[in-house]
Amino acid sequence: MLKLTDLRKTTRRSNSGSWRTLHPHFLRDRSLAPRIELAVRYFESMLGQPRNELDPEVVIQLFGDHKLARCIVAYLAASYHHHSHTFAEVLPASQIAALRARGITNPSELRLWLFRRANVELPGFVGGTERPAFLRQAGSVLGLTVEQIESLLTLDHPERAVLARIGPKPTADDVITRFNYSTVAAVLASAPIIRIALAKLPRDAQAIRELCEIAHVRAELTGRELILHGRQDALESWTRHGARLVHLLAVLLACGLPAQAGEALVAGPHNDEWRFRLSSETFAYLGMPASEAGAVFSATDLLECWRAQDTLVADYAAMRRTGSEDGWVLRRATEPVILAGAILPTLFIALQGTQRVPLVPAPRADADTEQLVRAAERLPMIALQVAMSAAHTRHRAQAEVAELPTLIYTTRGDMSRLPALLAQVVHEAEQCNQAQRLEALFEEGHELGVLTEQQLAERLTCNIEDIPAVLTRPDTITLAKDYNIEYIEGFGLCSVPVLMRARAAAREVANLRDQADSAMQRLRVLGRRLREVTGASEGIECLIAYLGAA
Repeated sequence: MLKLTDLRKTTRRSNSGSWRTLHPHFLRDRSLAPRIELAVRYFESMLGQPRNELDPEVVIQLFGDHKLARCIVAYLAASYHHHSHTFAEVLPASQIAALRARGITNPSELRLWLFRRANVELPGFVGGTERPAFLRQAGSVLGLTVEQIESLLTLDHPERAVLARIGPKPTADDVITRFNYSTVAAVLASAPIIRIALAKLPRDAQAIRELCEIAHVRAELTGRELILHGRQDALESWTRHGARLVHLLAVLLACGLPAQAGEALVAGPHNDEWRFRLSSETFAYLGMPASEAGAVFSATDLLECWRAQDTLVADYAAMRRTGSEDGWVLRRATEPVILAGAILPTLFIALQGTQRVPLVPAPRADADTEQLVRAAERLPMIALQVAMSAAHTRHRAQAEVAELPTLIYTTRGDMSRLPALLAQVVHEAEQCNQAQRLEALFEEGHELGVLTEQQLAERLTCNIEDIPAVLTRPDTITLAKDYNIEYIEGFGLCSVPVLMRARAAAREVANLRDQADSAMQRLRVLGRRLREVTGASEGIECLIAYLGAA
């Protein structure tokens, strides 16, 4: 969570001079959307590159404001992070199995194995002259070369971590939504007290009180006012407990808390007292629906999920001990899912590699789930229903209508269904994302006229050798016909108009046979003309062979 000093803001002193009014700067329009899209494009271009290749100055120069740039980078960190390669990503399966047989599965264990070997064969120290021979002997035992050992020893070094994306590619609207949410969150996290005026007494008042108690947030709900109290930690900071308070408030708003207006007393730097006025716009930034009737989630149902969180975590931990979790890690959510047009309360986040799947509460039976379905189309997610009564049948039917995979927890052992559900939603999301990437690829090829195989490999994030297999599938052949484009193996995608001009150039060169001194000269002339027509040099010989002009 950002600090108050990181935010772009203005403060105005009151007439009495005893306190100041805080006015954070929000992104209320899409004026910065083109720059944000460029920032996202830069991060996408750096995927797979080591940490030291990422230049933060690029983003700073893009926005021309250090505070704004730091905030945008912090919000993009929700989708991008630096990931250290594992043995499975750099070694063949046979060598991985051989290392695992010796109890070596990561760089730390490899270093420990070498240290122990140095203590046995040498006096605990390997000098510069002894190192090559020592590593050769160790490599002969492990089945590795000296170069492989040198590389594996530092595989987990921070400088060698590469940039990876978790979840779908963020849009400019996603970043704007997160910017506004995080700005409000950073302010409220430093508030000793928040007063919220309600339009009426909430229908789930008792459930709201219990949710506050479970979140360890002192709250007072009396009449038509909700008061939330912050708490300082041992270092006199409000933000540690404040993050929990903001998460709770966002959850209550998503469940239809009829917030009307309010005010937060904020502990500013240098012991200043700031006041931050809460309005319908501010509540909307935290995820409040347009009306109480538009709330997709119920505080009562959410309470059941929160009560069962410890049980769910314990059951999943038991699964991990038996190895039946299929490599998924389950963590408690510390903030909601934040997407453009949807801020959803989240119970858990399931992580596996670069995959991230949130577990959200099951929607109310009578709720309009269109917003939830649109969010699920972009980000794979699972609905969790803690069903301790016959009401779970109603929620099962609602989940089927919403086309959202649902895990219904009634008794110990039901968590065993989670890995299969996670694999299902990830597989469906990958198929959908691949189809969208391919369609975007053909659309770009139609606009540009030519996309070389190297460009195709970069956009599809695959090896150039795999391109023919991808672009000769029936679905891609159909896309090629729809976008009036052809795939030429070894060259890339070429639109029909560009291909017609290339054929015309080939005919012109063929008509000059008598004037050319040799076939080699004709090929040089043809290659030069085709480069002018297509704007590409790579794979031009494959285009010549395709045209039959060689």
